[in-house]
Formats: sequence, structure tokens, C-alpha cells
Amino acid sequence: MLQTIYLSDYLKIEADDAQAYLRAEWLGDVDNEQFVLEAMKAHAIVTARKPEKTLVNAQQAPSVSSKTKDWLANIYYDLYSHTPVKKMARVLPENIFRRLTLASVLSRVNATTELTYEIRDFSSEEEAVRWLLED
Repeated sequence: MLQTIYLSDYLKIEADDAQAYLRAEWLGDVDNEQFVLEAMKAHAIVTARKPEKTLVNAQQAPSVSSKTKDWLANIYYDLYSHTPVKKMARVLPENIFRRLTLASVLSRVNATTELTYEIRDFSSEEEAVRWLLED
């Protein structure tokens, strides 16, 4: 059962420790500096709780600057290689531009970094959860 463990104006994080599962959801627009702070808060929670499966609902994710995209591609996703995370599902926004931005970050990550976990993008949270919880 999911329990809310962090809530701000921008990000909600829930965990189900019994299933080693963590769910993060962006709640709306945020400037780039606050985005990085919230993303690092999520990473700190993952480091502390040690989930193997994470879901990031980015349907309401803010648009990010090219500097923030570089940070995500070059630093942020690599940080999760040093955690127990095995699978990360991202639920992408319907907005085509925001969707393409997030997809391009992942393409860059896959091209430059050897991750220790699998990331997949989904259109719906139901599909993402199904993939995360399958064996």
C-alpha cells in the first residue's frame, strides 16, 4: 500500500516498502532551480528507502531549460546506478514538446552512460505499473 512520504507544491512521493516500490509525481510548473532541488530530494529518498522499482509520473512535469536537460542526462540518471533501483518507469506528458524533451534526455543518457537499471517510457500509469511489477 502506497504511503505519502514527501509532499511539496511541486512533487509528491509515495512508497510501498513491502514491494520495494516508490512513486514520484510532478504536480506542476516549477522553475529550473527548484526542479533540481526537488529531483535531488527524490534521489535522497530513494537512497534512504532503497526501492528496486520506481515510477515517475511526469504528466505534469515542468518544461526544463537546456542546462537542466544537460544535468539530467549527464548527472542525474547516473546517480540511480548507485542505488538498488532495477527498473524506472516514466509516464510522459501528453504535450508533445514536453514529451519529446523528456524522451531526448533519455536518448542522451542511453548513448553516453552505462546504467545499472532499466528505464522505459509509458503513456499511462497503468502500463508503467504493470511493467514495473512483472517479474
